[in-house]
Amino acid sequence: MIVSVVVTNYNYGYHLGRCLRSLLDQSLASDLYEIIVVDDNSTDVSRTVLQAFEGDIRTVFNETNLGIGAACNIGLRKARGRYVVRVDADDYVHRDFLQITQLYMFLNSQICDAVAVDYLEVDENEQVLTRKYSDASPIACGILYKLDVLTRIGMYNDQLRINEDVDLRDRFLAAGHSIDHLRMPLYRYKKHSASLTATVLP
Repeated sequence: MIVSVVVTNYNYGYHLGRCLRSLLDQSLASDLYEIIVVDDNSTDVSRTVLQAFEGDIRTVFNETNLGIGAACNIGLRKARGRYVVRVDADDYVHRDFLQITQLYMFLNSQICDAVAVDYLEVDENEQVLTRKYSDASPIACGILYKLDVLTRIGMYNDQLRINEDVDLRDRFLAAGHSIDHLRMPLYRYKKHSASLTATVLP
């Protein structure tokens, strides 16, 4: 197993199927990666959507809503890959996302501990709104990390429900680890009114 993809979900049932289809349609051989979905006690149709993918993904259903930091850590603790990457349940990825990022890490493993890809902001109809550069406008997802490094720095802060990615990145860099920037827009970041970023941040 090379890559573990961790998807955290809370009431994104409307978007979740698109996310999972993009992950199951990767050019990387299916036996080289796994998809772990941590459902954080959703109250919408998420469970029904996840049942449609039974057998293709590994699913964890939280009995209570723990927040994104804790949900991410549950996924990380179940990961079996050398590398791990987060994909939000309302986003999706290019077909070569895993193939390219894991190859980049394999070829550069001596000089970097993670690689972040650029992304396209899209609307609910998947129309491109703008192209973003991950070094200038970082997001929580689309970053392939060495799992052992995340484990050593303590993974995510279980208590954080927002900005868990900022805290992780700060500790990751402060510990002397590096995040390379791959100038390829392989991630699709969906902008919609129900997203956590749209709800919490200006």
